[in-house]
Amino acid sequence: MQHRAVHIIVNPISGQGQNSRFVPELVRHLGLRGFLPKVEPTQHAGHAKELAHAVPDDAHCIISIGGDGTHREVLSGLVGRPVPLCVVPSGTENILAKTFRLLATLKDTLRRVQAGRVVAVDVGVANTHPFVLFSGIGFDAAVTKAVHENRTGRIIRDAYYGPIMRLLWQYRWPAITVTVDGRPLADDAGMVLVANTPLYADGLRLAAKAVADDGLLDVAAFRVRSRWQLLELFMVARLGGHMKHPRMAYAQGKRIEVTCSSEPSPAQIDGDTILTTPVMYTIVPRAVRLLV
Repeated sequence: MQHRAVHIIVNPISGQGQNSRFVPELVRHLGLRGFLPKVEPTQHAGHAKELAHAVPDDAHCIISIGGDGTHREVLSGLVGRPVPLCVVPSGTENILAKTFRLLATLKDTLRRVQAGRVVAVDVGVANTHPFVLFSGIGFDAAVTKAVHENRTGRIIRDAYYGPIMRLLWQYRWPAITVTVDGRPLADDAGMVLVANTPLYADGLRLAAKAVADDGLLDVAAFRVRSRWQLLELFMVARLGGHMKHPRMAYAQGKRIEVTCSSEPSPAQIDGDTILTTPVMYTIVPRAVRLLV
C-alpha cells in the first residue's frame, strides 16, 4: 500500500499561519479517500530536504506546507526522482504557488492529490544548491539576509520595508560581473537575478521571458550603481518597461557565472540567503515533478 502513502511535510513556523485545523482536516479527508497520510514537521534548516529524501519512490506524493524556502528544500530532496510534490502555499510571497496558480484551500489540495496533472519542471543549481524559482545577488540578497537575521517567527511582508529603506542608504554597491555561457553580460551590476520562472516579489515579472521547463536560466543584470538608479529601474519594472531599459542587461543560458571583484556579495535562492559570490549556476532540465 506504499503507493497510497502521502507524506505531509509542514513547516510549523510558516505552515498555514494561524489555521491550526488545516493539517488535521487534511489528514482526515485523505484517510476518507483511502490514502495513508503521514505528518512530518520540520525541526531545523535543511530538515525538509532530509524528510523528502527519505520518502520512498513509490509514494503517491509529498504535500509541502510552508513558504517558498520550505518548498525549495523539499524539491531539493526530489531532484531526479519520480515522487510528485503538491505545494500548499503559506509563506510571505508564495511565488511558486502564484507561478502555477496553486491555492492554499483544503479543496484544491485534495483535488490535486487525487487527480492533479503532473508537470516536470527544471531545477537551477547555485554551486551545489538546487532552486526552482530564482536566485538574487547583490542588493536583493542583502535585504533578504537582513530580514532573516532578525527573524523571530513567521515573516510578514512588512518585515522587508525597514531593511529595504536602511540598505538603500547604507548599501555600498560593489560591482558584480556576469558571464553567460562564456559570454560577458555585465561587469557593473548592482543587483542580479538568475531565474527559472518569471515572477519576483510583489508581483513583478523581472525575468519576463523565463519558462520553467525550457532547459534555460534567465539572467537579469540591473546595471545600477546607486539607490536612485535602482529605484528608477524598479519603477519602470512595475510598468513593465524594464526589459528595454538601458540599465538592464538580459540573457538566457545554461551556465551563468556571477562574481564580485571587491568583496564577496550575498546571494539568495528562493528566499534563503545561504551563499556568497562567486556563484556558478547550471540547469537540470525537467528534474522535479509538481502536481498542478
